[in-house]
Amino acid sequence: MKVLFVAGRWAQELEEKAALENVAELDMIVPENQEQLAEKAKDAEIVITSYPVSAQVMRAAKKLKMIQVTSVGYENIDMDGAAENGIVVCNVAEANADSVAELAFGLIIDLARRVSAHDRLMRAGGWGRVEFERQTEIHGKTLGIIGLGAIGSRMAQIGHLAFHMPVIACDPYITEERADQFYAKLVDMDTVFREADVITVHVPLSEETHHLVKKRHFDLMKPSAIFISSARGPVVDEEALIATLKANKIAGAGLDVFEVEPLPKDSPLRSLENVVVVPHIGSSWPTLQHMRKVAVENVIRVIRGMEPLRVKNPEVYYSSPKWFPK
Repeated sequence: MKVLFVAGRWAQELEEKAALENVAELDMIVPENQEQLAEKAKDAEIVITSYPVSAQVMRAAKKLKMIQVTSVGYENIDMDGAAENGIVVCNVAEANADSVAELAFGLIIDLARRVSAHDRLMRAGGWGRVEFERQTEIHGKTLGIIGLGAIGSRMAQIGHLAFHMPVIACDPYITEERADQFYAKLVDMDTVFREADVITVHVPLSEETHHLVKKRHFDLMKPSAIFISSARGPVVDEEALIATLKANKIAGAGLDVFEVEPLPKDSPLRSLENVVVVPHIGSSWPTLQHMRKVAVENVIRVIRGMEPLRVKNPEVYYSSPKWFPK
């Protein structure tokens, strides 16, 4: 079986290369465009990637049966193209959940105690307290979570167990019994924005969730509330958030993701004092290595004749002749 590993920063340092070469014919590429990828993928049966894969590539790769992404998000894969060409798409599911949750709480604490603001003050030679009246502890405050999946559920556990925070959450795909396991009470999205002191977003990006968080949600927030986003940038209407922050309608925002990445140099988010921004660092380096390992292990599993794990389009798996020849 031929496996094509597509990656930039990892392509030259693939620790799992030997394991893959023991079970498959391995090829590697750092593509500059989809045309290069299409040419290289012509004979591949499995592609491992952190790079976008278009329908054009899938049509060219007649033998391709599986795309294994090395991330949790898979919005850079053309899912319609995968369905049309009988290709299964797998991700690494919960592999980075702890890492992202830790960063999200780091942003929460930073904003609550104005850590970054005081750091800027000290580096400028100052001394004193920045917006002292707006500093607060998060202990006992209400945590609101949009999306109670792998990351959201960890946020709920940390909030409840470490900071004694009442937790409310919105997730149409989670039952009340499941939410109870994570100390969370299910409510609608408006209630989360209206009642929570800290709101954190953890949903995947899809047509359904594009600009899920809008101006009207920010208008519902308490003036003392903190907003955190470490999901995908386009889940939040960034212009509406910027307007809210400029008007000081909320206490602040912590962002790890943006509608356009890298964040444009002229973005107002770079200069606003009531926002903490970091460059999409939700997964630590050890976590990124673990995610790659999980991806490779799933590919080896399939090569050995077992069914793939964490399939994001199971209807394709069960109907594609590439998996179940008629």
